[in-house]
Amino acid sequence: MRSRVLRPVAWVVAAVLVLVGCGVPLQDAPTPIEPQAIPSRLQSPGVPTTYPSTAETTVQVNFVRNDRLVSLTRQVPGADLLDGVIERLTAGPTSAEQADGITSALPPDLSLTVVTVQDARVGLELSGGDTDRSATENVLAVGQIVLSVTALPSVQEVTFWRNGAPVEALLADGALTTEPLTAADYEALRSP
Repeated sequence: MRSRVLRPVAWVVAAVLVLVGCGVPLQDAPTPIEPQAIPSRLQSPGVPTTYPSTAETTVQVNFVRNDRLVSLTRQVPGADLLDGVIERLTAGPTSAEQADGITSALPPDLSLTVVTVQDARVGLELSGGDTDRSATENVLAVGQIVLSVTALPSVQEVTFWRNGAPVEALLADGALTTEPLTAADYEALRSP
């Protein structure tokens, strides 16, 4: 009976010895690893192993033709659509579009910076572009921004700030408000 108990124990001991023998050989001293032998993803700790997509997405931006807003498409990198829309909007219409009568109501020195994104509301800080402009130019400029930003599926409202304080914006009907602005506030300005 004793040999029956020892046989399974002997097999377990033999299996453990075989498994230990298959491991990494022991060394008396550390051996340096050549830099080219280290996988690139392990060479720089903290560097992400996944990178944002370089694919482009089509977005809408709004410009002006005959005092009406017209939607045009632009390509932006897929990483940050909101910044891409703002960049394309402030870049203005292309030369070909300008030749076709398309302009922008945005002042050339206007800078828009995203300061808040909360749920479906985006807060934009305005800087520059504070020259005297007509009410028509101002309402078209605000409409351009609001319609362009709210064309993104994740954005429904826009607020404006200057020097950290809310800015009154002109609605399409000429009223002033500091309330969040929506696409519906400027639909009347769209070109038919």
